[in-house]
Amino acid sequence: MSGRYCMRCGGRLARDTRVSMCAPCRQVSGIGTDHAPDLGMEFWTTDQMRDAFATRDMGVVVRTYRYHPAHGHKALPQETVSRWLGTVTQSQLSRIESGRNKVDTLEKLVHYARALKMPSDLLWFSLPEEPDAIPLPRADEVLALPGGPLVPAASINTGSAIADSLLKTLDHYASTDNLAGPHSLIQVAPQQLRFIEELLRKARGKDRVQLLRVGARYAEFAGWIYQDTGTLATAMQVSGEALDFAQEAEDDELASYILMRRSNIATDAGRHDLALKLANAALSQSNRLSARLRALALRQQAHVYAQKGDAAACARVLEAAFRLAERPGDSEMDLGHYCTPEYLEMEAAQCWVELGRPHEAIDSLRQGLAGWQAEFRRDLGLCLARLAMAHAVEAQADHAVQVARSSTGIAMETRSHRIVTQLRRIPAALESAGADEEAYQVRRLVKSLGS
Repeated sequence: MSGRYCMRCGGRLARDTRVSMCAPCRQVSGIGTDHAPDLGMEFWTTDQMRDAFATRDMGVVVRTYRYHPAHGHKALPQETVSRWLGTVTQSQLSRIESGRNKVDTLEKLVHYARALKMPSDLLWFSLPEEPDAIPLPRADEVLALPGGPLVPAASINTGSAIADSLLKTLDHYASTDNLAGPHSLIQVAPQQLRFIEELLRKARGKDRVQLLRVGARYAEFAGWIYQDTGTLATAMQVSGEALDFAQEAEDDELASYILMRRSNIATDAGRHDLALKLANAALSQSNRLSARLRALALRQQAHVYAQKGDAAACARVLEAAFRLAERPGDSEMDLGHYCTPEYLEMEAAQCWVELGRPHEAIDSLRQGLAGWQAEFRRDLGLCLARLAMAHAVEAQADHAVQVARSSTGIAMETRSHRIVTQLRRIPAALESAGADEEAYQVRRLVKSLGS
C-alpha cells in the first residue's frame, strides 16, 4: 500500500491520520484555526495574485488566494476560508467566487482584506485606520468591579439571550402576518435579518449556532413575505440564505422545513420539476423529522403531482400526509405544528381543483372551514378563494360569486398576492361553465383590488 504525504511539503503522513497536511504545515497554513495566517509579501506579489487584484473583484481575489501554489497541490477548502472570514457560509463564498454575488460595499471589502491579511498597497480601496484595540476579558475570566463583587465575564455574553428575544419577536411578526398580510413586514424582516448577520460576525461557539438557527428562521420568514407579495425570485434567493444558515448550524429539521418552503415557492413560480426535487430533498432524512413536518413535505409533493396531472400519486401522498397530521403535535417548537388535518383539508382542496375534481374540493374546504381559527385571517381569504374556484368549476355560479366576494374583502385588507392570484382564475372558470354575468361580477371584484 502506498504511503500518504503532506499536500504542502510532501512529507510522509502517519498511516492512520485523516488530515492531508502534517502538523507544521497546518500551523503555517492556518487550517484548523479560526484566523488566516500571515503569508508574507512573497505570497501576495506573485503574478497571479497581482492579476487578481487588478480585476478589482474580491471574489476573484479570494478564489486566487485559495488556489495559490503556496498552499500545496490542493486548493484551500472553501469551508476553511469562510471560517476565517467569519461572515459567510461555504455556500455564500461559492456564489461570491463564481460572480453570482458581489462584495461591493466598502465595509465588506475592508473586512475581507483584514480577515485574510491582504497588503494595503495592493488593494484598489483604502483601509481605514484601526483604533487601538481595547482588550476584552475571555469567557473564563472574571470582571473585577471597583469596590464590588467579582463577576464572571461569561455572564455578560448576550448572544443566546438575543437569539431567544429575536425568536419571540418573530412569533409576533408571524401573528401580524396572519392577521394583516405581508406588507406591514416587508421592510421589517430584512432589517432584522441584517442585524442578525452583524451579530454573527463576532459570535462563536454555542452563541453562533443559536444565531445561525435564528438567522435561518428570519430568512425563511422573509422568503415567505416576499412570496406572498408575489416577488418570487427574491423569495427563492432569501430562502436559499436560510438554507445556508440551517446547514451551517447542522439543524436537519430546520433545513428540511426550508427545503419544503423552497419547493412551495418553486410551485408558485411554475417550476414543477424543481419543486418536486426540493420536496423530495426535504424528506431525505424523514426518520429525523417530526410527523407534522413530514406531512408538510408530503403535502408539497401532492401539489406538484396535482399540477402535473398525476391524480394517483397525489392521492397517495395526501393520504400519508393526513395520517401523519392526525398525530398529536410534539410541541409549539415543532416547525410543522400548524399542519393539522384542518390545514391539510384546505391544501388538499387545491389539489382536487387542479385535478378537475371540484366536488371533492368543496367537501374538503367545508371540513377545513368548520374548525377554522380566527387568527389565521389571511389563510381564511385563500381558503375562500379556493372554495369560490371550486364552485366555479362545479358550475355553481351564484355560490362562486358569493364566496369570492368574502375572499375579496380579506384580500383587500391583507394584500396577499396568493389570494389575488387565485381569485383571478375564477372568471375564466365561470365563463367555461357559461356563467358570463357571474364571471363579469368576479372580474369587477378582482379589479377593485388593483394591481
